Amino acid sequence: MSAQVTVIGSATRDRVVHGEVSRHKWGGAAVYAGLTFARLGIFTGVLTNIANRDSALVDLLTTAGISLQHGNTDATTEFVNHVSGDERRQELLSCAASISEAQLGQITAGHVHLGPLHPLDIEPAALRSLQEVERISLDIQGYTRKIEGVDVRTGVSGHLRHALEVADIVKASREETEAVMDAYGQELGALVEEYGIEQWLTTDGANGGWLLCRSGSRHDFRGVAVSEIADPTGAGDVFFAAYLTHHLYEEADIGEALQQAAALTARQVEGRFIAAEELSRAKD
Repeated sequence: MSAQVTVIGSATRDRVVHGEVSRHKWGGAAVYAGLTFARLGIFTGVLTNIANRDSALVDLLTTAGISLQHGNTDATTEFVNHVSGDERRQELLSCAASISEAQLGQITAGHVHLGPLHPLDIEPAALRSLQEVERISLDIQGYTRKIEGVDVRTGVSGHLRHALEVADIVKASREETEAVMDAYGQELGALVEEYGIEQWLTTDGANGGWLLCRSGSRHDFRGVAVSEIADPTGAGDVFFAAYLTHHLYEEADIGEALQQAAALTARQVEGRFIAAEELSRAKD
């Protein structure tokens, strides 16, 4: 797989429940981050596992110009997202086969973007095969989830360490950052130093967030007001991919790239970037 950036993680069958409205959509970091990179002009690859029944998901990604490599799996990862404002409660109904070391060996991109949605989305031992990749960005959301039956709870996975060991730029929500610091008993600066992370980006919904560099410099950014919340699902994936595009590929400074990403994310939440209709799937 030859691309500027390859996104690795589950593409999903989602049901989003927002008040009285329930929508069936395609989702996951592979979809939201993949489409964001591609729409911002980056030659994008996606490595994921998709069941044969979900050929429409394959069509969605390939039609967007994404170079797709997907393995066989009995089921595609499937979530139910119960959304209320910035709050979200999740259920995990099925998991695709874990992305394997053999699959990771197919990657030739200089930039790998890890977007696992649960601790075993990518085989933990397989992450070591990425050590020679020039740049690795990581959204830790999947490593801060504990699955109890179908319910998704907060819990820092032991597999997070494997991912941090290879990551250069990390993104987490405020709650995820706090959970990791509590689990490791360290302040964020110490974690960044221990794992050699260049940048740790923390998002805090409508409040904005901040980015901590390994040098110790901190960059705060403001959220951009939205006129109406259509669906916040995928907002974090859009933000991170947009930030990486503006900072790494367009060489914008950190502060400017963060604000550009915040502006695009506001459009996403309003339903004006990757529209819900584009991601709609049949109810089955």
